[in-house]
Amino acid sequence: MEKLAKGLADNIGKNLQYDSEKTAVVAYGLTAAFQMFTIFFVLSIVGSIWGFWAEGMIIFILVGLLRKSVGGAHSKTFTGCVTYSIFFISLMAFLSHYIANPDLLYYYAIFSGLSFAVSYFVIYKKAPVDSPNKPIQREEKIRRLRINAFITITIYLIAVAVLYYFSEENLHFSGYGMSITMAVLWQTFMLIEPGHKFMRIIDRKLVDF
Repeated sequence: MEKLAKGLADNIGKNLQYDSEKTAVVAYGLTAAFQMFTIFFVLSIVGSIWGFWAEGMIIFILVGLLRKSVGGAHSKTFTGCVTYSIFFISLMAFLSHYIANPDLLYYYAIFSGLSFAVSYFVIYKKAPVDSPNKPIQREEKIRRLRINAFITITIYLIAVAVLYYFSEENLHFSGYGMSITMAVLWQTFMLIEPGHKFMRIIDRKLVDF
């Protein structure tokens, strides 16, 4: 897929008379678009079959939104990104959907509260986590991204609280609340060293295509 994206980018670059830097940006954007479409498409099929489509979409979208401000570890290959994203989003969505139980709401609230507390701490200490290809050096940008991250997870926290509060009226609400919590936990994990090590293992084990 990366070769396809590069080929398309080269053609676009030639037609629009882009230099190598602009062509590389186009290739990066096309690769990211292919990744997102593939993940969305497969998740939609898997989620529809197993009944956790909504939970999967919540995790997929909210992880992406939070990642924009906190950064974090990511796979260096198309295959790695797509494979681990589909597998772990599906797993988290499956758990969120099938453990939904208003009778256990007290325990869900404790779990979510602890998860968000850890996330606030990690974001304060680590975010934003940049990459060698896109280093973040300006203090102003670092501060702005960190503030955006705090605003984002605060909105997520409020959403979880509202969903739990009304979960007795709709069984699915507790599952949606857990989905948001799972999204926050996953992206928080990608900010710390174990998350980076995990992604390096993924890159070593999977062959790109």
